Amino acid sequence: IRNDVDPDPDLLEPDYSYNDEDVCRAIKYTLNDEMLRLPTISTRLTFTVGYEKPLPNFRMIERHYFKGRLIKSFDFHFGFCIPGSRNSWEAIYDVPPMEEELINDIIANPYETNSDSFFFIEDELVIHNKAKYRYIRTN
Repeated sequence: IRNDVDPDPDLLEPDYSYNDEDVCRAIKYTLNDEMLRLPTISTRLTFTVGYEKPLPNFRMIERHYFKGRLIKSFDFHFGFCIPGSRNSWEAIYDVPPMEEELINDIIANPYETNSDSFFFIEDELVIHNKAKYRYIRTN
């Protein structure tokens, strides 16, 4: 499985602060604060399946934390993916609203917001991606 994320490269930087086997799957994002107020988000995930075998019941669970407290959680089901295929999955999904006090706290504490993305095949964990976020004010 190959996971390609195609955001603006000017907003990304590799994160080498993790001291475990997932270091190559960690990234830092810089986003504007309007992202914290959006009621819906559109996302696209592009991935390639190897030729050996299909991916039955492919699933991703993504959890977002601020200072260790869960603030958002998403569960996406991709279903069946055939061997040797390149897949693009797009979704528009609702985001739970956050209070302005929490948004201000997130902006004031760069990289204290993080996420874990867990990818499963047949309920077995196959990839774990980590990200940290910094939000900047646009006004």
